[in-house]
Amino acid sequence: MVSDGIAVGTASVNWGFDPLYTWARTPNFERMLDEMARAGYEGTEISYNFPDDTRRISEELHRRNLRPAATFHAVNLRRRENHAAMLESTMHVAQRLHALGSNVLILSDEVSRARLAVAGRAGRQDELDEDSWQTMADGLRRIAEALAASGMRVVFHPHVGTYVETAHEIERLCELTDDSPLGLCPDTGHLAYAGADALDIFSRYRERIGYVHLKDVAPKVLDRVRAERCDFATAVRLGLFVELGRGSVPIAQIVGSLRDARYTGWIIVEQDAPRDPYASAKANRDYLRGHFAL
Repeated sequence: MVSDGIAVGTASVNWGFDPLYTWARTPNFERMLDEMARAGYEGTEISYNFPDDTRRISEELHRRNLRPAATFHAVNLRRRENHAAMLESTMHVAQRLHALGSNVLILSDEVSRARLAVAGRAGRQDELDEDSWQTMADGLRRIAEALAASGMRVVFHPHVGTYVETAHEIERLCELTDDSPLGLCPDTGHLAYAGADALDIFSRYRERIGYVHLKDVAPKVLDRVRAERCDFATAVRLGLFVELGRGSVPIAQIVGSLRDARYTGWIIVEQDAPRDPYASAKANRDYLRGHFAL
């Protein structure tokens, strides 16, 4: 970890691992970790493509001087009858993560067909009704409090194609969970895709940020995605996410905002399914070192 308390990690989605990315040619587990370490990252998120055996994961990470950062887990808490099952599944994921030595769990609303259809173009007419908002907030509070009692921190990831995507939805989520230990995991790429002002989100909720996903976005591709009403997977295949410093995300200002807030925690670099995963991973790592001493 660098002197200011920020650690830089990566994630397997950078090597094309996502059920949506059917075209991606993914490496085996060992090669992926080798490339993460060779590119200079300090750790990685633990994803669905990792082995079930936590001992093996720990050994493979330790062999490469990589640390476990967090795990992404999508939940549908919009219906109260789902809460018990969602809590149980989240506790299971958290226990596995804790066994690996991490204390941060990332939650997101599950993607829905209705919101995927308007990803990046959602308006007020696409939002949840008040009862559904309250129901989801109650479920998130319950999970965050349960995990806080066991020493884990829960952060929420606003995600395109879900019911927490836009700036207004992020504001509503934070209002309804302000009395809970739920933190925030802003993702600069998803914020840009949703049309949100990333720097405003990082500044406004600086005290709640517990984890960061850092992406850059190609503005011309984003314009095309919106004009052609592309779905999320198509947007990624078109090259929506590019190497850091090549897009429109104000990375310098965001890093400055995190340092002003004395943020300590992970910055996870994400560039979904690039053509040459290792080359992109190394370019992103070198960019953060060269420009920000991260």
